Amino acid sequence: MDTVATISPELRMTGNRQIVLEVLRGTTAHPTAHQLFLLAREQQPQLGFATVYRTLDLLVKHHLAQEVFRDKDGAAHYDANVTRHDHAICDRCGRIEDVSAPLHALAYAIVERSSGFHIQWHASAFSGLCADCAADAE
Repeated sequence: MDTVATISPELRMTGNRQIVLEVLRGTTAHPTAHQLFLLAREQQPQLGFATVYRTLDLLVKHHLAQEVFRDKDGAAHYDANVTRHDHAICDRCGRIEDVSAPLHALAYAIVERSSGFHIQWHASAFSGLCADCAADAE
């Protein structure tokens, strides 16, 4: 049984869309649409960039992928891991890594009390240098 159809029955998963989703699920590199297009074309040479771009929009809309962040060139980076997690982003090389930085319940209470906003979910992005770039800087 196709798990995607089970998750989102109104999203018709064509062969090309399935390839895009599988390629995204097969990487932890948080690719841009262009990077994903190049990877997916290895499996489906006729695949067009517009198809990849539209598929990513649909996957995000149906909570099968998430847009992690936009780099300095404005390119969005995507992640098929839609479970609650955070990201560390290197300011030098652009590497994006999944990290776990759960907020304590007290942090939720402080934010809710000060803003009146009822938090259901949060995501954080940490900016700095990855281990390789930090070592090069020293």
